[in-house]
Parts: sequence; structure tokens; C-alpha cells
Amino acid sequence: MTVDIRVIRAGQMYRYYLRETVVGDGRRPARIPLRVAQEQAGVPAGRWMGRGLAVLGLTPGEEVTEAQLRNLFGERGRHPYADRIEADRLAAGDSAKKAFKTGALGRRVAVTGVDFVFRPQPSIYLLWAFGDEETRLVIEATHEEPDPGARLEKRRARSREHRFARAATRQD
Repeated sequence: MTVDIRVIRAGQMYRYYLRETVVGDGRRPARIPLRVAQEQAGVPAGRWMGRGLAVLGLTPGEEVTEAQLRNLFGERGRHPYADRIEADRLAAGDSAKKAFKTGALGRRVAVTGVDFVFRPQPSIYLLWAFGDEETRLVIEATHEEPDPGARLEKRRARSREHRFARAATRQD
């Protein structure tokens, strides 16, 4: 298995996700709503995954919206529900500046994350394409095994989890 690693820089990655990745590595036509583009490409809606979701008030398996991607990976690194949080704070009488800060996730940083794409070795594609039915079934079954990203998240993302947990405790 190989892994492609791409650093997510503030303000640039949500465009990459919205234009290409969320429509199955194709190219999303301009001005086409996200769900329509995904349906046209035969790609299911993105779903929130990971162990840190509860800290953000997200539910595993919940559909990821275009606005949530823009908030989280856009230039400001905001909470996926920042628009709703900000509106609630304004309705409660907070100033616009304070309401805006409430939807922020920590401090502004240049790198907002890392994108991992796990792929089989190129020879596996050829083996599947030119192999017999039994070979293809074995390759497909192997492909359906549990997500390798879950193991990586469990072992390598601990500092992120601990930092968010401490921040959530202070805010309560």
C-alpha cells in the first residue's frame, strides 16, 4: 500500500476538496451544488469520521456540507457550524467581533491539517484488471478491510486529541 500525503494550508484545501475530491477525483463543474455534482459523479456524500468529533459537537456519519468544509478548511479555520454559532451569539446580544471569535477553532495557523490518501500498489490495479475472477474477488475483499486511516489516527493523532480535549474542558 502507498500513501499520498498532502499538507493542508489555510485557505487552499477546501477549494481542492470542493472542486475535485468530493466528486470522486473528478472535476466539479462551476456553479453546480455539491450534492448534485456528487450524484452526477455517482459519489456518496462525505461523512464525518474520527475520534475528535464529539469535541466539535459533530456526529459520526453525519453528512459533510459545503459550508462546513469552507468553514473548517477555509482561510479562517472555523468550526464546521461557525455560521450557526455566530448567529446564536449575535441573537444573545454579543458583539459581532465576539460572536465571530466564538466560531473560531483556536489560533490561526498556516497549516490546518494533513490529507492522507491510501492506495494499493500500481501492480495491484494490473493484477485486478488482467486476473481471473477469483483473483479479482480476493483483491476486492482485501480492499474492503477496515480503514487503514483509523489505525493512523489512533497512533499518530494523539497530540491533536489531547489539545482539543483540554480546550473543550476550559470552555465548559
